[in-house]
Amino acid sequence: MQISTLIGKPILTRTGDKLGYVTAARLSRDLTKLSALCCADADEEEFYLPARTVLAVGDAVIAGNARLKAPTGVACPVGKRAFSYTGEELGVVTDVETGESPSLLIGEGEGIRIPAAQAAIGESVVVYPADVPKPAAPSRSHVRPRRKDPPPMSEQKPTAPPPAEPTAPPPNAFRIDRTNLLGRRVKRSVYDENGAPIATAGERVTPEMIAAARRKNRLLALTVNTLTNLY
Repeated sequence: MQISTLIGKPILTRTGDKLGYVTAARLSRDLTKLSALCCADADEEEFYLPARTVLAVGDAVIAGNARLKAPTGVACPVGKRAFSYTGEELGVVTDVETGESPSLLIGEGEGIRIPAAQAAIGESVVVYPADVPKPAAPSRSHVRPRRKDPPPMSEQKPTAPPPAEPTAPPPNAFRIDRTNLLGRRVKRSVYDENGAPIATAGERVTPEMIAAARRKNRLLALTVNTLTNLY
């Protein structure tokens, strides 16, 4: 399944009631399957659907009533910049195909399709040739140090609390909503399947533009061509 087939689609219940639309996808760590969908309702309030509640995908996503308090899985790498292991820029990840042999699509159109097993995914994506092993992910296992009994209270010296460390801002998340699209300039023109322009390079994104892209299932393309550095 290609993740681009989900982004921007309306979400309906089995009885046809509209719940909202899909803004992003969360995947299993190995990218083989969908873990959860990040969604927004008509008021742009966010909610999360577990993958097991998705009943069908066509012109809309048909889903059950289950909800998640927080999304599971890992963030989809769509929108991340990709580089070769020697530092050459390859483009932007525009799609992910899940399944037994997941792959990443880099660039628009035919682009470059690479097996996910050859990619190291962090704030950016680094692609390794098949004959060059990618670095192993850091192990989560660790040896717990032996616990030492504290000295008696009479021997303990008062210590000042350590200064609070500044909290690093989270990395930019690839997300589709009015908040991070409205007012931004489109870097590359976006067209519908018939070649009609939805957004022209240099224009600022408007609510009407977002609505048109959503109707034409081109919301993902509008977001990639607006929020990422394509040049």
